[in-house]
Amino acid sequence: MEIFKIKGLILKKSDVGDSDIRFTFFSEEIGKISAMVYGIRKSKKRSIGAYNPLCLTEFTLRKKNEFYSVIESDLIKNFRNITKNIEKLEISLYILDTVNKIYDVNYEKNDFFSKLIEILEFIENIENLESGYKYYIVLSFLRRVMIEQGIYDMEELGEKMGIKLISKYKKISNMSGKKDNFLEIQKKFNNYTDVLKKITLTFESYINEHLQVKLEVKKFIMEDL
Repeated sequence: MEIFKIKGLILKKSDVGDSDIRFTFFSEEIGKISAMVYGIRKSKKRSIGAYNPLCLTEFTLRKKNEFYSVIESDLIKNFRNITKNIEKLEISLYILDTVNKIYDVNYEKNDFFSKLIEILEFIENIENLESGYKYYIVLSFLRRVMIEQGIYDMEELGEKMGIKLISKYKKISNMSGKKDNFLEIQKKFNNYTDVLKKITLTFESYINEHLQVKLEVKKFIMEDL
């Protein structure tokens, strides 16, 4: 048996029986972990909020035969501004779902964990999230995933998108680097909302094909497509 401390971002949770919770989180040190916390739903001494998706929590875990259970937990950060805004929540839950489906235990890529927290903090602090920019954030995240997984091939993606779409993608990419007022930049992206949706679907299809997963952005933020 091993006991250790680790912090991670909660990806999902589910109730087990009358009092327990099974949850999955993504950690900096060893990637994705699933664990049990016993008695949490009937205990007044523990904070059940520390196990909600979009919480960054530090755990003291007990590991026995590849099975993890919680001894103690300490909530580090709750992305409250995300949970209060439906636009922010949609893209953030899609990001969590993507991480849960793609990454696994022993994915020791500290930089990705930092980038994951960084993008959620960015979403958290946006005052007014415009529709076009929402899809650009998702697109940027998927690009990051492809790079991390070693499957980012712009030539192959270009063949899937076609000349017109790849041309617009390059134009959109150049727009993001400009030093205009942030609200003005967001408004410019609104002119490319439909294009961004199409590129997002292409990127997602590409990831699904190469990694044998089933990302479904339409379930989260593209119900109008």
